[in-house]
Amino acid sequence: MRKLYAIVCLALLSNAYKAQETLPYYQQYLLDGEFLFNPAQYGKTDYVQLNLNYQQQFSKFSESPNVQSVGINANVFDRVGAGISVFRDSNGPISAGGITAGASYFIPLSSEGERKDQFSFGTSVSLYNMNFDYSKLNTEDGTDPLITGDNNIFMAYANFGLSATYRNIFAGVSVNDIALTNDESIVNGREPSPIKFFLNLGYDWHVGDNIYFTPSALVNLNTNSTRTIDYNLMATFFNDINAFSVGVNYRSVQNRFDNQQLSISPIVKVRFNKFMVGATYNLGLSDIQTYGGNSFMIGLGYNFDNFINVRGYRY
Repeated sequence: MRKLYAIVCLALLSNAYKAQETLPYYQQYLLDGEFLFNPAQYGKTDYVQLNLNYQQQFSKFSESPNVQSVGINANVFDRVGAGISVFRDSNGPISAGGITAGASYFIPLSSEGERKDQFSFGTSVSLYNMNFDYSKLNTEDGTDPLITGDNNIFMAYANFGLSATYRNIFAGVSVNDIALTNDESIVNGREPSPIKFFLNLGYDWHVGDNIYFTPSALVNLNTNSTRTIDYNLMATFFNDINAFSVGVNYRSVQNRFDNQQLSISPIVKVRFNKFMVGATYNLGLSDIQTYGGNSFMIGLGYNFDNFINVRGYRY
């Protein structure tokens, strides 16, 4: 395992200062975490929404990569929303963390109420820090210049987003990780994360009084010419208080060199009044899963009554 770590870490070291990764995306957006990737989603409901996620990858590794995130957002004044989130990403000797904060503005698209038809735009700023612990490396030459030097990186990024819902159709566009510091290709051996473009589209197809199906897709593009596509299908059974959702997520990736089917993930989400709990299990379809194992995510959420804006949303 130490030998594998040395190989992987040396590869990472040669690129660590040339491509920093902010919050990795998995299925957070299917577990009420849409606002983590699109600031236009801040305050999309009349509640103060709390969201927590934990993702673990490669379950067969003793120090498998894992990501935790905590976020909160709300309608804070008339049609204005705001949100803040923090995350931690741990991967062997590499640990990273960040904080994102921003605001949004909503425009009603109908007078039906319940905020079903609305358009919004938003922006946020992310502060990101990465640290490399050289003591976790097992090498023959501890003075090798590849494994010495500055082990701490700080970056700042801007994010922008648009979102809309109309007659059960929902769509969104967000541009993430626009570098505000060290924004040239390489500055002092550092290069910002590639700019990411998230595009999503879906439809809530109601087939009865207490059930609807939600086909949707999300495309993640970046300036490194990589394209990741998610196809989702969820079924939701609900009443006035509770809801139960079950579905599947299929993910593939393509770049200028190759394309692969990454994973297929069953998803379960249960809502008890204002409390939400959900989980996904990622069944890997690539060769690395044979050695590293599969991954999973757990999401928790709670919708508080809006104590920030007691007047409520302005139609």
